[in-house]
Amino acid sequence: MRLYRIFMLLVLLCGAVYQSYLIFLNWQLTPKKDDSAWRLEFAEIHTSTSGSSEALTLENSPLPSPQYLEIQLQVDSKEEYPLLARKIALPNLEVLLSNVTGEPLAYQELTPLQWLGSEPRLLPYLTQGVPAKTQITVNIPIVLPDTASGFQVQMVYPNSF
Repeated sequence: MRLYRIFMLLVLLCGAVYQSYLIFLNWQLTPKKDDSAWRLEFAEIHTSTSGSSEALTLENSPLPSPQYLEIQLQVDSKEEYPLLARKIALPNLEVLLSNVTGEPLAYQELTPLQWLGSEPRLLPYLTQGVPAKTQITVNIPIVLPDTASGFQVQMVYPNSF
C-alpha cells in the first residue's frame, strides 16, 4: 500500500510538471501585444484616374475612381522576449479622415483581418504573429468624402479582458 501511494504521488508530480511545461510552451508560442514594436514607415492615399472614355456609365458620367490607402509597417521587437516568443501580434488600424481645417470627417477602426485583405503571404501573421524585422505593405480600399484633405493612421491593440 505504501509503494502504491509513492507511485501515485510520483504520477501526480510528473503530471503537474508536464502541465506547467505545456502552459509555458503555450505562452512562448502566443504572439505578444507590443505597441512599441510597430512603426509606421509610409502612408499615402492613392486615387486612380482614368482618362479614357471607356470608363463611362450608360449616362455618360465617369465611374468613381478606386481609392486606396497604402501603408507600410515595420516591426522592430525588443530582444526582451525569449527566443521562441519573438513574434508580435497584429494591431488594429485606426484611420481618421479630416477636412482642410482638421475637423474629423470619417473614422474607421480596421481589424488585422480587414486591413491584411486576402493576400495569402500575410494571412499566417494572423495566428502566428509577425517576426521581428518584418516589413508589411498593404493597400486598403477606402471611400473618400469629397471634402477630405488629410488623414491619420494609428496602430492600437483592442482592450481584451
